[in-house]
Amino acid sequence: MKTHRSPFSRLATLAVLVAVALLPVLFVSCSDDDNPVTPPYEFADLEQQTHAKINAYRVSKGLAALAWSDIIVVQARLHSSNMAAGTTLFGHDGFSDRAAAIAKQIAWSSAGENVAMLSNRSDAATAAVNAWLASPGHKKNIEGDFNTTAIGIAKSSDGTLYFTQIFIKTK
Repeated sequence: MKTHRSPFSRLATLAVLVAVALLPVLFVSCSDDDNPVTPPYEFADLEQQTHAKINAYRVSKGLAALAWSDIIVVQARLHSSNMAAGTTLFGHDGFSDRAAAIAKQIAWSSAGENVAMLSNRSDAATAAVNAWLASPGHKKNIEGDFNTTAIGIAKSSDGTLYFTQIFIKTK
């Protein structure tokens, strides 16, 4: 049996198909605040404040300021978000994967990473930088032979802030 559909029926079917096809796009665009790689990002200002403090410290020691990388920030934000969500332990697990992901877009000869975990405070950028500078290993990265960086920050449900700074020496 052959059936004929009215033009309205065809239009309704097309509208449903378009809506279903656009659903992932609408979901992503509506949930940008939860997406650590898509601007606007909740902690972008705090990331830039931390970056500025790192560079001020480096310059005070006669070292070159580090350039910011929008490529590196993707990996830094993802790691901080994973730590904040508890899907990754606090630390450097998976650093080689993050470095390899960056290497697909930026040729580099060396890489390093600092992480910090802080209670939510009004001057978290200063607290994170001071904590890193008080630790010989973290300070070595801050003063290291790198030229590019980014800092990703995320907050856990209990308000704890997680910082990831990735350092790169580009080729």
